[in-house]
Amino acid sequence: MIKVTTNHYPIIKRNIQKAPTFVYSILDQLIEGTVYTDTATFQTLLIHTKSGIYFVYGDSTTTEINRQLAICLEQSIKQGKRFTLFSYSEHWNTKIEQLLNGQLRKLERYTFTFDESLYGGKEEQEVSNFEVMPITQHQIKNAMEFTYAYYDEYWDSTAHFLTNGFGFCLIHKEQIVSEAVSIFKSNEYAEIDIMTDSNFRGQGLASLIATTFINHCLANELKPCWDCDISNTASIYLGTKLGFMGPQKYAIYTKK
Repeated sequence: MIKVTTNHYPIIKRNIQKAPTFVYSILDQLIEGTVYTDTATFQTLLIHTKSGIYFVYGDSTTTEINRQLAICLEQSIKQGKRFTLFSYSEHWNTKIEQLLNGQLRKLERYTFTFDESLYGGKEEQEVSNFEVMPITQHQIKNAMEFTYAYYDEYWDSTAHFLTNGFGFCLIHKEQIVSEAVSIFKSNEYAEIDIMTDSNFRGQGLASLIATTFINHCLANELKPCWDCDISNTASIYLGTKLGFMGPQKYAIYTKK
């Protein structure tokens, strides 16, 4: 088993065909992570964040990667830490379910591709009694969903997010009622995480804050990314409305 050094990250980034945004965040060294491979050609990979989010890529029959994957799960169980494993391959799904049988639950999700030609939200709509604000230390302090703990988990620290990530919120009477933040970001991609207060849903606020997020991406030459559970019809509808097309199914495995 080879632990890949950061000087090889650009090679992996060029060769990898499709991966979750957090993988590119690691390869661009915007968040902490570890990359394992079986050979110096980097054909098969196990990549994970410091917080315990994993991705497998390449040949699912590779013994060394399979052994390392089992070790990571065992360590997460012993230490009571998070274990969330992403797989974009049916071959890997089969191998994971054989290798870690009975220890994981499976969740199916969609990842979408953004088509700017279908994006209809370039002109941001103003909503009376609501103010759009960028996420700052003050907003995080008063956040309803994306709190300090959230940024510590996904960005290693709040300060790291404020330096390298971005987000926006809608404020109504000094209360944050909707937020859209980059749960992960690389030099090329920004994955949106979005939440609206249940008392304010049905007013188009999620669409408004998502539009603000996407417009920021386009202005900064970033590709916005949209993922959701396959059962989340509201998210699928909103994403499609905003130009996210061609849903591709993938699997997430978590500890039972």
